[in-house]
Amino acid sequence: MRIISIRANNIEPIKTLAVENLSDVVVFAGPNGVGKSRLIQWLLSFFQNLPSNSNQWVAIEATCEEERVAWGKSALDTRVAEDAQKFRQHLQQNRRRAGQVSSILNFESNRSITQIQPFAFTWDMADPFEEMIGWNFGFNALSNRFTDTVHSIFRKVRSRREAIALKVEQLIRESSTLRQLDSKHGTIQIDPSAFPDPLEPFKRIFSQLLAPKSLVDPEAVKQQLFYKDEHGREFPITSLSSGEREVVNVAFDFLLRNPSDCIVFFDEPELHLHPELSYKLLQTLRGIGVRNQFIFCTHSAEIISASLDYSVVFISPPRSDASNQAIMVRENDDTHQALKLLGQSIGIVSLGKRIVLIEGEQGSLDKQTYGAILTNKFPNLVLVPSGGKGLIQSFGLVQERVLEKTIWGVQFFMLCDRDAVPSTSDIQRLEHSAPGRVKVLERYHLENYFLDENVIARVFKPIESEGSWLRDPAQINARLLEIARSRLSHAAALIVSAQFREVAGNVSILPSGSHGKSLDELIVLLTDAARSEDKRLTTLLQDKAIKDFTTQTFNQLEASLLDGNWKKLMPGRPILNIFCSGRHANLDFGRFKIAYLREASAGLPSPFLEIENIFASFAQL
Repeated sequence: MRIISIRANNIEPIKTLAVENLSDVVVFAGPNGVGKSRLIQWLLSFFQNLPSNSNQWVAIEATCEEERVAWGKSALDTRVAEDAQKFRQHLQQNRRRAGQVSSILNFESNRSITQIQPFAFTWDMADPFEEMIGWNFGFNALSNRFTDTVHSIFRKVRSRREAIALKVEQLIRESSTLRQLDSKHGTIQIDPSAFPDPLEPFKRIFSQLLAPKSLVDPEAVKQQLFYKDEHGREFPITSLSSGEREVVNVAFDFLLRNPSDCIVFFDEPELHLHPELSYKLLQTLRGIGVRNQFIFCTHSAEIISASLDYSVVFISPPRSDASNQAIMVRENDDTHQALKLLGQSIGIVSLGKRIVLIEGEQGSLDKQTYGAILTNKFPNLVLVPSGGKGLIQSFGLVQERVLEKTIWGVQFFMLCDRDAVPSTSDIQRLEHSAPGRVKVLERYHLENYFLDENVIARVFKPIESEGSWLRDPAQINARLLEIARSRLSHAAALIVSAQFREVAGNVSILPSGSHGKSLDELIVLLTDAARSEDKRLTTLLQDKAIKDFTTQTFNQLEASLLDGNWKKLMPGRPILNIFCSGRHANLDFGRFKIAYLREASAGLPSPFLEIENIFASFAQL
């Protein structure tokens, strides 16, 4: 069975939600607070009670012949009292512990492994996999179900041993005439396939997820599962990392139930997990059982993007006109295509209601610095690294589709380093193209904000002895100025090359009208296009133009060394790297950065005041 339609009105904070034509994988996405987890909770509660209601209902489609026979039709609509009653009768039947069919399984966000109490073995050990359990067992918290999973594994091993022992006893009794004995070796012959190792699937899944670690055969006396590392050392599974314990909990529970034709709810599958481990877990689960429907509630851009061929439902904040908050997202959606140009996927919209695109990669100085500046001052802003200068090159293509409008209740902003935009006119054009949404820093690099001599002196005060030049702001500034002067020509070269790279743009000899041409015709088209590009570049890159702009830039930078503006205009990244090197401060840049951010937050005036004001404008727009 699977859900094909949902109608949920007034499921706070959701006002109106309606979706239909849902596939085998359904992903509910959206910012915090829009009601994704609340929707899952409502669905679970709905399936336990199954009321007939015209405002809140679910349509269910049969996925196997047994369901169609039991229902007398291929789909049920809970708005219809008779259908709701049929589904209630079908769902609320006890099921086998292993091999659950037409049931519900819930994996909530709390997937920790709890302390397992020892199982009290009895003389007569029944096969736990064949035991019947309550119809709503899958609704229970996963942390509670793990005890049942571990106990069932130990009981299964014990019941298998007892079955083998009983078979041996039977063969011994029947072999009084030696008909069952091997005449050569005097041994009893038992077909191993009659007693398959019940732990083999668990071992395979464990290795698939956590190789080179491997699961060890359980021993009832230890009452705990163990694994071996690559060196053959044994450890209890409680010694696994938190993420590894979580995937073991989920995978073993799922493997024991071995569901088919079931609806599986999964709240935040990415929680606590590395993206690669999260992906491997979901792929593993989808390979267990058949015809299951997975319903994910997630913030993971990776999971959302990987599910665009299925059903991705973005839940927007409530709208004033009470219109449907459920928005179906498609691979060919214009917004998705626009965000891809920024190095992002549509999954980004699940991160927050106000997203600030910044330069840099995850974990870079930009992300860490901006995060330290934000702290708790602007909790409604979410920082998303979007690569380097390429995001500016793509800006013109996404301006109208992304930055100039609100996408499903999510607003986008962009903050760029000064070096990403060569000229003042380009900065003005960029910021005016999306008023209030795009800001360019006044300084060349983000590192330029780390050149405040007073903050640097406070950084070194506790680690340098009295009289050290690193405790004197004036001497620090003089040393920084000396380094900047030595970088003058290189700084001018960086600025000039960036300007002419922007002017010339990328070289392209792709001709128009190249379809259906012969080889000779294509060669003519390409060479003509190459000559045209050569002429364009020759015109743009004239010696006089380069000479004039280089002279202007060099003189401006040289003057800034005298009036103090060099901390804005000169590339700060190489200056700061040289300052932290062994020739000068002799302090690891990572340590310097952390100490600088700490001192900057503790004293006034803040060297990051300009950036704080930009964030404040984003938060208030």
